[in-house]
Amino acid sequence: MAPGGTTLVTVRGSQESVEARLRSGLLACWCGGTLRPWGHARPRQVVTFAGPAEEVPRRGICRDCGRSHVLLPAWLLSRRRYAAPVIFAALALRAAGSKVAAVAARLRLAVPGRAGASWSVPVSTAGSWLSRFAGRAGWLRQELLGLLPLADPQARPVAAAGSPPADALAALDAVTAGLCGRFGLDKLAAHEVAAHLTGGLLLAPALPPVAGNTTLAAMAAVSPS
Repeated sequence: MAPGGTTLVTVRGSQESVEARLRSGLLACWCGGTLRPWGHARPRQVVTFAGPAEEVPRRGICRDCGRSHVLLPAWLLSRRRYAAPVIFAALALRAAGSKVAAVAARLRLAVPGRAGASWSVPVSTAGSWLSRFAGRAGWLRQELLGLLPLADPQARPVAAAGSPPADALAALDAVTAGLCGRFGLDKLAAHEVAAHLTGGLLLAPALPPVAGNTTLAAMAAVSPS
């Protein structure tokens, strides 16, 4: 562990892009200092729609405060075996009214080396994501609505979507759209915004304050140019 401790910071883009920005001093610590290369985190086996993948997150260390950061790709969430797009597909299906078993059944994941073959996410796994998200959806919506004017000063009120999880996703979509327009972030996905604003801890046992973990302006700094 570095002298100042270790935290997570989410980054968009390819490994090559992250490496180039890290070595060029374009990634910053929460204290405002510049990050420099500091090895790698442990390899992670992740399940994606295309099949299993291994990710080895880069580490950076602050030149000023000495705190090290795991540079977690924005398509991952902390301590989750499944990629964020898979998890968010489940959240969207549930928000649209699907029951938990139906959500799990519709999440078809590719089997490596077997063309056309796929398998479904276990019901218990999908259920754990949905339950955790539902338990904090109301609070998350309020946090996101509080940030929306910063993302888009011209944003219209976000209408209720029919349930707390759906309402939270609607607020997240509004913030995502605002960031796309304000910072020109091409193809920015809602799961990337959620990962960034929560430091990858969206489904962690304790969710950190959204506004306290980072700022919307920092989204541009950790995104590929």
